[in-house]
Amino acid sequence: MALTQSLDAFASQSAGQQPTRRNNVIPFPSSRALLDVTLPHLLLKTLLHSPLGVYVVSTETVREAVRVQLDIAREDLDFTLHTLLATLPAATIGPLKRRISSQSTSAR
Repeated sequence: MALTQSLDAFASQSAGQQPTRRNNVIPFPSSRALLDVTLPHLLLKTLLHSPLGVYVVSTETVREAVRVQLDIAREDLDFTLHTLLATLPAATIGPLKRRISSQSTSAR
């Protein structure tokens, strides 16, 4: 395989020259949300093996049930609710809260 550029072109650049640093990337705020779902202990395995299992960020045992927190993109809310209702009809869907990203708080 042949090189498309001569090796001399790379040697002509000075070794002490710093590459130009561009800081023109503007971070957008997170468009993710946290959804609380409460379900019986026996259904936790069903949730974790469903397509929604990848969204689970925390679980907490509360009396006779498990409280699960899902971290979802706001665009996925429709899919999430339909899948929850179809897969886990006994689940109780709690409030939807905006997720506060750790990057936006540390940048201030």
